[in-house]
Amino acid sequence: MKLRLAIDQGNSSTKLSIFDNEKIVAAERHDKLTVAALDDLTTRFHVASAIYSSVIGNDDDITKLLESKKIRYCVVDENLPLPIKIDYATPHTLGHDRIAVAAGASACNPGKNMLVVDSGTAITYDVISADNHFRGGNIAPGINTRFEALSHYCAQLPLITADGEVPLTGYDTPTAIRAGVILGVVAEVTYMAKKLSAIYGNDLIVMLTGGDSNIIAGRLAISNKVEINNNLVTLGLNRILQYNELL
Repeated sequence: MKLRLAIDQGNSSTKLSIFDNEKIVAAERHDKLTVAALDDLTTRFHVASAIYSSVIGNDDDITKLLESKKIRYCVVDENLPLPIKIDYATPHTLGHDRIAVAAGASACNPGKNMLVVDSGTAITYDVISADNHFRGGNIAPGINTRFEALSHYCAQLPLITADGEVPLTGYDTPTAIRAGVILGVVAEVTYMAKKLSAIYGNDLIVMLTGGDSNIIAGRLAISNKVEINNNLVTLGLNRILQYNELL
């Protein structure tokens, strides 16, 4: 059995996913990935090939371990051949997670126009067209980042979380903050979906991924088809690895 490993190193944690073809057969999340943990996983599952994506800078210890175990691997950067076309004017500045999300979305819905919303520390709004092009997108603060910014920069405002009531209009300071932040993000997604549908058609699919996708999805009132897939990054990494193995 030829197993693949996708290493998704994010801002706050690293996700390791083992693939058998397109199926995820095991997954682990580490607040800080250690060489010992990676060594154990690759041994237990007899990994044959791997792909490494990091938004915080590549860790040489990770690639050295893969080399020592003779695991064929590739690292996501602007020079890696991709199964999608990147139209970004500065591909070297495009986040590796955004590249992977785009590849994952394209694999899930080939031949479809999509708005992909990845909601984590930051929220990215990316457009993948039906002809398999990454057209570009926007970057905004994530939900928790907005809570933290209000508390940090406004001396009288408390730090709250997304847990709790979200009324249309707040009746006290915590609900006013929560409603302002969460409904503001929902309004952003709604606006983007409406504007992009006017360009790409009403069959535009809105794909949600990331830790806050369920918070957003439950409040969207749009005519577009909405899908949630919190494995888009890892699915995209596996797709990119498969593509490179065929070259």
